[in-house]
Amino acid sequence: MTLCPELRRLAGEHARWLAKIADLGAADATRSAERLLDLWDAEILPHCRGEEDVLLPELARRVSEADAVIVFTLGDHVVLRRLARELRAAAGPARGAVAASLARKLEEHAAFEERTLFPALQETLGCARLAELAAELARRAGSAGPRRAAR
Repeated sequence: MTLCPELRRLAGEHARWLAKIADLGAADATRSAERLLDLWDAEILPHCRGEEDVLLPELARRVSEADAVIVFTLGDHVVLRRLARELRAAAGPARGAVAASLARKLEEHAAFEERTLFPALQETLGCARLAELAAELARRAGSAGPRRAAR
């Protein structure tokens, strides 16, 4: 399935993060963890919030809010947040292990969204509605700004 432009943009964000995460392997564990948290705060968390605040509620208007795609997406976002919080709190060798877990989960989650969530959004909402929602997503991403508090 060829994705609508807005969904291709979101998939492009996934690809950019995964490339940045792959580059972190060259840094020492402490620096790598800090850079991963910076990426989380600046880009990944706002992306998740946009999906939760804009796309998933719109999807839930047309399918049950208990639909497996919605529930799984939200559950994955909770796991990602938990791992980010654990990474902030971790020290020593545990920090590298938590960072690796977060990186793995981000990779799995991006694959799920591209394989399952995005096609469901496109099929249910249509490209025209997704284009209408793009401005709201962009506003939310632009106003998020980097933050360093535990989330």
